[in-house]
Amino acid sequence: MVFGYEFVTLDDDQKHARRVLLDWYPLLAQWSVLVVFVGFQLAFLLSWLASNGLEYERPRSPSFNKRLEGQWTWLRKSRQGWDRFVWWAKKDVVNGWGTRAEWIGGGLWTLWLLYLSVVQTGNDYLHLTKRVGAIGASQLPLHYLLAMRSPYSPLQLLTRLSHEQLKASHQILGRIVFLLFGFHAALYLNFFIQSNLLAKRIQDKDVIFGIISIALFSAISTTALSQLRRWNYRVFYISHVTIANILVVPLFLHVHHIRPYVWEVVLINALHLTFHFAAHKTYTGTLTLLPGTNLIQIRIPLTNLSSTLSWRPGQHVYLSLPTGRHYSISLSDQFTLRNKMNPFSVASIPVKDKELLLVAKTMTGNTKKMSELAKALAKEGGEAPSIPLALEGPYGASSHLPDLSTYDRILLVAGGVGATFILPIYRSIVEFHDPNHAGLPQVRFIWAVQRLADTQWAFPAFNPKVVIEEGYETGPDTDGPALNGHAPTTPTGIEVFVTRGASSSLPLGDNGEEIELAEDDQLLSMEEEMKKPREGIILKAGRPKIPSIVDEVFSKGMRVAVVTCGPKRLTRKLNESVEQWVKQGVDVYWHKETFGW
Repeated sequence: MVFGYEFVTLDDDQKHARRVLLDWYPLLAQWSVLVVFVGFQLAFLLSWLASNGLEYERPRSPSFNKRLEGQWTWLRKSRQGWDRFVWWAKKDVVNGWGTRAEWIGGGLWTLWLLYLSVVQTGNDYLHLTKRVGAIGASQLPLHYLLAMRSPYSPLQLLTRLSHEQLKASHQILGRIVFLLFGFHAALYLNFFIQSNLLAKRIQDKDVIFGIISIALFSAISTTALSQLRRWNYRVFYISHVTIANILVVPLFLHVHHIRPYVWEVVLINALHLTFHFAAHKTYTGTLTLLPGTNLIQIRIPLTNLSSTLSWRPGQHVYLSLPTGRHYSISLSDQFTLRNKMNPFSVASIPVKDKELLLVAKTMTGNTKKMSELAKALAKEGGEAPSIPLALEGPYGASSHLPDLSTYDRILLVAGGVGATFILPIYRSIVEFHDPNHAGLPQVRFIWAVQRLADTQWAFPAFNPKVVIEEGYETGPDTDGPALNGHAPTTPTGIEVFVTRGASSSLPLGDNGEEIELAEDDQLLSMEEEMKKPREGIILKAGRPKIPSIVDEVFSKGMRVAVVTCGPKRLTRKLNESVEQWVKQGVDVYWHKETFGW
C-alpha cells in the first residue's frame, strides 16, 4: 500500500469505468484553461468600464489634495487597490526566481492539476498512476501554444500579451508537466519493483518509449536552466527546439490514449512553422560598425509598396546571421537562416523614414560574427555594400500599448541600446500628434549612455540640437551631487546622460575581453562632432538621478505612463521610484521591454 492506494484487481466493467474517468479528467484539465481566458476578457471589460467611468470624475487640477466625491469614487478606490495589488504581484519573490504573480498562478494551477489527478481514483494505485501521466499529457498543447512566436497566436490574441510576456507561463507550465510526468514514472517504477515485473516490463515497447520520453523531458528541462541560457543561449535554443520536436514521436508510441493530445501538438507545431515561414523574408541592406563604439548598424531601405511600412513603433524582428553571399538553398545556409537569429528592435519609423534601422551591441556569438563581417565588407573611403538580410517579424508588446496621448505625463527611460525601442515611441508621440487633438501630454525622455558616440545612430534622421548642461551625479549611486550645484531647467528635448568620458575604455564583451572597434583619435573626433549644435537634445554628464526625475514627473500629473528599456539596474531603480507613487493612488501605466529567456 502506498499513500493509501493498493494494487487492486478489476473486472472488465470496472476497467471500463476507470477508462472513462481516465479520458474525462485529462480533457477537463485541458479545457479548464478557458476559465483563465474568460478571466482576461472580464478584466479587459472591467478596465474599460472603470476608465470610462473615471473619465467623468477626473479632476481638472493635477493636485493630489483634491478628493473625488462623485458617484464613481468607489470605482476609483477599487481601481487604486487593484493597481497596488498588480504592482505587488509583479515584484520578484527572490531576485531571478520569478515574480509573486508567477508563483501564485503556477502554484494554483499545480494544485488544480493535482486535484484532478486524484479525484475519484478511490484506492486504485494504477488509476492514480495512469491519471497523473494523462493529466500531464493534456497540458502539452497549451505548453506548445505558449511557446508560439507569432502575433497570430490564439493565446496572444486572447490575452493581449506578446510572446516575450507569455514565455514565463511557458516555463512554469513546462516545470509542472515535468513534475507530473516524473511522478507518473516514479509510481510505475515502484509498481514494477514491488510486483517483480521490472525485468519483464523494461523490455516492452510502451515502457521503452516511456523511458525515452522522460529522458528527453529531463534533457529539455536541463538545457532550459537559467545558468545554461546565460552561458550559451544558442545551445539552449537549438537543443530546446530540436528536442521539443523529437519528443512527440516517443510520446505517440508510448500509449494510445494520449495520442489525441500528441496530434494537437503536431498541429500546433505545423501552424507555428507556417507562421515562421510567413514572417521570414529576405531584404537587401547594409551592415556597418559605428565609429568609436561597439555598435552594429543595419539599414534596410524600403519601397513605397513594402508591407513593413505598416509596422508599429517599438516592434522588433529577428535577424538571421548574414553570410555576405546571395541567398542559397544549401542545408547549411538554410540552417543559419532559421536558427542563428538575434532579436533587434526596429529603431526607425518605417512609414516615415522609409527604412528599417536596426542597432545592436557587439557581444559574443552572432553579434560578434556580424561585427567581423561588417569589418570584412568595409571599404576604404567608400560605402558599405548591400548584402542579403533575412528578417522574421515583426513581434513585440508595443502592438498592445495603450493610447499614450490620453495620459497627463509620459516618462520614457532608456539605457544604452534600449533606446532603439524607446526612440520610435517618443518620435511617434511628438511627430504624429494630431493638431486637432486638444492638448499634448508632456513627454520626458531620459537616455543614459556610456559615451556620446553611442547616440550617433539616432540623430542623423532626427536632426537634434545639443544643449550642453552638466548632469546630476558622478558617483556610482544615483543619489550623487549635481555637478553644477543646481537643478536643471525644465527639459525641452531628449535628455542624454553621458556616464563616461571619451577616454574611457570600451565596454567588455561576455568573454571579459575589451572590444576594440575604433582608435582613440576616432573616438575623440566623434565626440567633437556630436557636440555641434543640434536641435532637440539636452546633453548632461553623469548618471540620471532617477528618484528626482520620477518625483518631478509624477508631482504634476494624475495619469502617468512609464515605458522603459535598458539594464536591470536602471529599470529596477525606476521601478522602485514609481512604486512610491502607485501606493499614493496615482494612475500609472508601466511597461518594461525585455528580451531573452
